[in-house]
Amino acid sequence: MKKGMMLAATLLLALFVQVAAAAPATEQSVRKLMEVTGAADAGMQVLNGMLPALRQMAPNAPEEFWSEFMAEIDPDAMVDLIVPMYQRHYSEEDVQAAIDFYTSPAGKRFIAKQGVVMQESMQAGQQWGEQIARRAIERLQQRRANP
Repeated sequence: MKKGMMLAATLLLALFVQVAAAAPATEQSVRKLMEVTGAADAGMQVLNGMLPALRQMAPNAPEEFWSEFMAEIDPDAMVDLIVPMYQRHYSEEDVQAAIDFYTSPAGKRFIAKQGVVMQESMQAGQQWGEQIARRAIERLQQRRANP
């Protein structure tokens, strides 16, 4: 009987530890992660990268319009949208581990270079997309010329 009780207690403890480890991330910890990674700043960098394309869509808009437009944008609004996504997909343990990494010297170096890497990646992605579009157009033209 004693062995059975010990086994049951051990199994319950193991189950509790497993459930606790899989607890969803808290809003507070996700916001801390967003803070240490500079997520809001990264969002603004993406928006600033999109600004030239937006300007092309409205070439007659005065500079004053774009200044006012950018001043109205609240980077924290993007964080508000992202927090529930992190909570759905990451456990508290995972978020805490990410915070530990991003607050370490290696994590800080990673964050410091992330903007440049993202910008270069966006440029590479745009070039890649243009190449694919050209190939698709060429292939379509070939099919039309040689039915």
